[in-house]
Amino acid sequence: MQTKAILSTDELESLRSLGERVRLARLRRNLTQAEFAERMGVRRLTVVSLEKARPGVTVSTLLKALTVLGYTGRLGDLLASDPIGEGMEIATGRKRAGRSAGVADF
Repeated sequence: MQTKAILSTDELESLRSLGERVRLARLRRNLTQAEFAERMGVRRLTVVSLEKARPGVTVSTLLKALTVLGYTGRLGDLLASDPIGEGMEIATGRKRAGRSAGVADF
C-alpha cells in the first residue's frame, strides 16, 4: 500500500525552493523543459511537476535531473555530514531501532 507524506509548511517551502533551483539550473543551461525531459528520459510534465515542487515527484526523478545538470553525487552528499545525529549518538549512544507495541509506524 502506497502512503502519502503529510508535509509541514517548512517542508513545503523547502520543496518549493528545490524546484525553483532545478528550474534556474535548467534555464542557465538554456534547456527547454522538453529538452531537459528528453535528456532525463521522462515526459515534459514530469519536469513541470519537479519544478513546481509537487510532492509526488520521485527521488529517482530528482536524481535524473541532478545527473543531467552534472551533479550526480549531490543527492548522496546530503547526509555526508550529520552533526545532529552525531551529537545524539554521543549523548545517548547508538541504539538499534526497534518496534514498540501499540505505536503507529509512521
